Amino acid sequence: MRTHRLSFFMVLCGVVAGAVSGCDDDPFVPPPIDPPVDPEDQVVIISKVRPPPITGGTLLVSKTGSRAVVADPDRDRIVVVDLAEGDVIKTIALEDGDEPGRAAEDASGRAHVALRRGGALVTLDLESGEVLARRPVCAAPRGVASFQPTDGEGTLIVACASGELVEIGAAPTAEIESVTMVEPDLRDVVITGDGTRAGRTLLVSSFRSAKVITIGADSQVMSDHRPHEFNHDFTGRSFAPTVAWRMVPVPDGAAMIHQRSATVPIVIEEEEPDGYGGPATFDCGSTIVNSAVTTFRANGETRTSAQRGGLGAVLLPVDMAVADGDVPWLSSGDRHMAFISAASDTIALTSIDAVEGADSCNENFFTGPSVPLGPEPIAIAFGPPDVDTHALDLVVQLREPSMLVVLDGNDLSWKSEISLGGERRADSGHQLFHRNPEVQTTISCAACHPEGREDGHVWQFTSIGGRRTQALQGVVTGTEPFHWDGSLEDMGELMTTVFEHRMGGFEQSEERVAALNSWVAKIPRVARPEPIDADAISRGQGLFHGKADCAGCHSGAKLTNNEMSAIGKGDNEETQVPSLIGIRDRAPYMHDGCASTLHARFDASCGGTEHGEIDELSESDIDDLVAYMNSL
Repeated sequence: MRTHRLSFFMVLCGVVAGAVSGCDDDPFVPPPIDPPVDPEDQVVIISKVRPPPITGGTLLVSKTGSRAVVADPDRDRIVVVDLAEGDVIKTIALEDGDEPGRAAEDASGRAHVALRRGGALVTLDLESGEVLARRPVCAAPRGVASFQPTDGEGTLIVACASGELVEIGAAPTAEIESVTMVEPDLRDVVITGDGTRAGRTLLVSSFRSAKVITIGADSQVMSDHRPHEFNHDFTGRSFAPTVAWRMVPVPDGAAMIHQRSATVPIVIEEEEPDGYGGPATFDCGSTIVNSAVTTFRANGETRTSAQRGGLGAVLLPVDMAVADGDVPWLSSGDRHMAFISAASDTIALTSIDAVEGADSCNENFFTGPSVPLGPEPIAIAFGPPDVDTHALDLVVQLREPSMLVVLDGNDLSWKSEISLGGERRADSGHQLFHRNPEVQTTISCAACHPEGREDGHVWQFTSIGGRRTQALQGVVTGTEPFHWDGSLEDMGELMTTVFEHRMGGFEQSEERVAALNSWVAKIPRVARPEPIDADAISRGQGLFHGKADCAGCHSGAKLTNNEMSAIGKGDNEETQVPSLIGIRDRAPYMHDGCASTLHARFDASCGGTEHGEIDELSESDIDDLVAYMNSL
């Protein structure tokens, strides 16, 4: 057994310094050990197929431990692996843009993979890898869980970013049994209860708000709970929970790995780097984002108490796995937990008991081994027990090159690797968005713009007050100048002001900035569900372009005139007119987040009659306007 660790590296293909190349047909060329930081010497790579943003949670290990189902969103495929033999059993090519994501195993030895942009579930046989069915479920399926009741046939519960909660039979020929509209931005689903339909409770996470919605057996929302706000002892900074990257079941409820974002006013000195936390500030109090694990009871109530659960300045904690078992460095009976940092190429092993009992941001310690793994770990799962030590192995999915790595569950030492093959998907734009390629930092673009979207957080700045994170997904390119104050003319200025001065990154070449700009332009938006009331949408469209005069500012292909406008807020400050494309998925609204819903945007305290000609609109008119905006 090899005991060394895989050092950080990045795959380059067919490149020379300063040149741009595709990655599908060129020879494989490793980069230098110390990447150059001089912009003139920086390598630039443009993938022939631009990879989607990192989502995490794309790996399923079967209950027997013999199979791994790997969803590969970068290459639109599913790979079934024999873990015992270390061989690929089946590679399943999907349709372009399907973007496979979460997977679940049912009681009959079948795996079900959600296609995030394909709007469907793919069902396959775990033993042979044969595809048994492809069934549409919703516009934007995200989480999926298997439910095998003691009093009926097995079903699957699918949580959709488009807002639906779908129950569909597990059998390949089964149809949708029910659809419940909950709210947009659903993420993962965990099933608790006594094993019967009548005694079932669903815990559904919301991606950006990091809340858990509890849904009863009657499909009615019972409650929702969020992790506690955290206060850093040494700096006095407070942090609110945001961005629930992953929620997984534990024997007594669910565990969620999520970010925490600063709520105190942030001082930005443009002359001084690292205003958002950069390479010199690795403690939680000096950064604006850190990470935590919060556990929830079977009824959805928050179990982890305030000032507990913090993991430290972990960047992009996109996946976690929890299992019961004994390992030498844990107390007997502890539930051990592994998680990964996609931006720092790190894997760490600890226990649920440890994170529930302390917070590493204040306690300044971490239980369990932590090692750099690289390159870009995006999913993790516990595998079968080691034949000699009986400790659970860990299986990690790496994005580029596409492979699985099997690690010893005791000390994270390297055991084996399984190449999954496939075309290269290295891309400088993708890399710059998720990390700084030259230096490890505590912040990246993706920390505030997860999956190319935004975190729904309202940041407080000492000089300008509240500013809500702006959306990128499918709307930012072509809306220059950037930022709410319109002060950044283009992506080059944004990279200088934000990436370098605030995030502590190094100067980037014009070619790399162009690669980031073109990659961001390709980020797909969240798919919309079919409209429920077409007549309301039609009436709202008429009001939008007519009586309400919304189109006076929100015009053109991106529904913005790219100009500044005062909207009757506070000191009548002018802010940039944002695009309304995909507005349904971007609550809260307005530059300072004063509107929690689109309806609330019409309240007098949130812009009121100076934001459009709305003083003569009836309540039904506003309902129609909201219906239209939700369809954009």
